Amino acid sequence: MRQHSDALVDVLAGSFERELTVNVFTGSDRTLEGVRFESWQLSSDLGREVCGQGSGSVVYSSVDGESVVPVGTQGVLSPFRARVEPVLTIRAGEFQESVSLGTFRVVAVPSAEDFVVVAEDGRELVSGSRVGLKFDSLEADVERWGLRFPETSKAGVSAFGEIRRFTGMPVEETVPDVPLPALKTWEAKQGGRLDAVMELGRILGGQAVVNSRGAWVIIPDVIGAPVASLRLGELGTVLEVADEIETDTVFNEVVGSFEDSAGNPLYAVARVTSGPLSVSGPYRTNTRYYSSDLVKTQQQADRAVASVLSQSIGSQQYDVRIQCHINPLIEVGDVVELTGWRRPLVGRLMSVEMSDSPYMNVTLRVDRELS
Repeated sequence: MRQHSDALVDVLAGSFERELTVNVFTGSDRTLEGVRFESWQLSSDLGREVCGQGSGSVVYSSVDGESVVPVGTQGVLSPFRARVEPVLTIRAGEFQESVSLGTFRVVAVPSAEDFVVVAEDGRELVSGSRVGLKFDSLEADVERWGLRFPETSKAGVSAFGEIRRFTGMPVEETVPDVPLPALKTWEAKQGGRLDAVMELGRILGGQAVVNSRGAWVIIPDVIGAPVASLRLGELGTVLEVADEIETDTVFNEVVGSFEDSAGNPLYAVARVTSGPLSVSGPYRTNTRYYSSDLVKTQQQADRAVASVLSQSIGSQQYDVRIQCHINPLIEVGDVVELTGWRRPLVGRLMSVEMSDSPYMNVTLRVDRELS
């Protein structure tokens, strides 16, 4: 969750006003502060490697006739240099609190214009500027930063240490660190550095993402305890819910194909042999094929297919789409609880879409227990 006070949680459960402004940075220097931001939208989706994307228009009132319309690499809003920090301010009576939604890289300026007035002496002066921006979350910095040549991670080195090395960014260790199980060579290709970080996240048991504090974290595959609630009812926050059931991703057989360090083939199979998901039962056989270049021994192969099978038969994940009153505290990866519906649900936020609307849309991924 984003940083907040305890009082803000109570305010968000009732009626409140909101306003979005942006701070603009060049490097570590704050060049503009508290600038009005209009027609904005911000979406975060764990299905994208660059998780966060947004857009909106800076509305700037000139003090001394200056313009903030960028020209090429020049100007505080130039996409060649600018970072933006959207800040949502919540007001209710005398209460007021601001929440940073994160820091983003400006990637495009789709529109820009100055507003001009004529002074008494006939000079034309800029009274203000309106500049449209598109921006991405900070995974984009790593995606753009290529590897100059293939790099090798030695077996046994820290996975979190390798994420720090590849990104040069802060890292919050949200899951236990693990050593790399085998020697790994990372390919020098477009987006190769970010691909390496994403694979390291999978080795750590989750997905790597940059949070609202600008640090890399691992969103674990296992859904833990909820950190916030979405509530139904007269004063609740959830407006619509939908879910679906499917069996295509419930595998009761996993076939693994690997190579040892000498290039010799390794094979492993794991199957469900009893219960309602048995391969000999009415569900019949649903096979998944799995491989990984980090598996180098028969013992590792047997463990790998057993783990994949356990994840499949232990639960089936399905998505719940929810529309609710805007809440700036939650972010993708948070585990939240939905109460007041026909059954309680606990799941992970896979996507969050906010805008200048009083409502936001979220996707909650829930485990349906099968055994």
